[in-house]
Amino acid sequence: MVAELTKELPLTEVQQTEKFWNRSTIKLADFKAVVEAADREALQNDGQVSGELIAALSAILNELCVEMNAMLGDQSTLPEEAKRKLGQRYRRELLPYLLLANTAERWYSKPRGYAGDFMTIEEFYQDQPKGTGRVGAILDQCFLKLPPADAVRNRRQLLVEEIQSTLSQKKNGDVTRVSSLASGPAREIFDIFQQLDDPKKLYVTLVDIDLQALAFVSDKARRQSWRKRLRFVPGNLIDVVNGKQELGIEPQDLIYSIGLIDYFSDSFVIRLLDYIHGKLRPGGRVILGNFHPRNPTRALMDHVLSWELTYRTEEEMNQLFEQSAFRRPCTNIRYEAQRINLFAECIKDA
Repeated sequence: MVAELTKELPLTEVQQTEKFWNRSTIKLADFKAVVEAADREALQNDGQVSGELIAALSAILNELCVEMNAMLGDQSTLPEEAKRKLGQRYRRELLPYLLLANTAERWYSKPRGYAGDFMTIEEFYQDQPKGTGRVGAILDQCFLKLPPADAVRNRRQLLVEEIQSTLSQKKNGDVTRVSSLASGPAREIFDIFQQLDDPKKLYVTLVDIDLQALAFVSDKARRQSWRKRLRFVPGNLIDVVNGKQELGIEPQDLIYSIGLIDYFSDSFVIRLLDYIHGKLRPGGRVILGNFHPRNPTRALMDHVLSWELTYRTEEEMNQLFEQSAFRRPCTNIRYEAQRINLFAECIKDA
């Protein structure tokens, strides 16, 4: 009878944490075992590892991410302090392995001050695994297959489609004016110009706080016939929003940002929207990308690699637009194929 009553008592925080952790150790052991097997195979085969083993490692890494989210995410019943401690355990176990992978190491070390800098995004686009030692590139290959890396690649085509849509609405050969805020490597702009029959139809302003990002794009575009259709603006958007810097852009048909606002608070995003509203022509559009809370690798990013973002739902995006100068919810919300990056659109009244 006593034993039966004891079974019905709720677990203490410590007991619950240990229960979660004990479940994780099985998957962590599997992960380490496959890494070890990959290292042995690389050692015996002049650095080569079978596709079957790489696929197994990729699958286990994905499963670990999902398990971590279940334990540390919004649906977890653990208190925040318990989540933090459990996250530290995951970091100690996983970080030594993940830092062998070039992409994960860059996320963690943040050489340009934040994880999603222009070179990190460019490496996602290039999708060429690199790393340290025999298994570094193999781990990087698995890492580059994780949903957030795939989402970054997917959103490039989504923006190409949106710019094409903006171009199609112009009549009588008028120039379409587009601005990209926190433009990064701007691969979508290269894609769109390569598809245009007449580059004079489009004029693009690229704004970024990182001078190296602007230099990277400028150098890459130097040999292109449409290079003069680009304007590069070093811009600190915090200063811009606070009225301390003027970007000097004409009324725009489209202003967008792929990966900016999930680094900022709601109050900043509302002021940014106010600024964008003032720079759009009547009928012009804004499109802002943001990570959605359903990101299955959020716990890995938050607790292991220290890439903490502000995740927003559709309703939260609607509220931001309603509180801004647009004074209404989003006119459309799109998703890349993984559905973990949403893109909220709003049209300025004509």
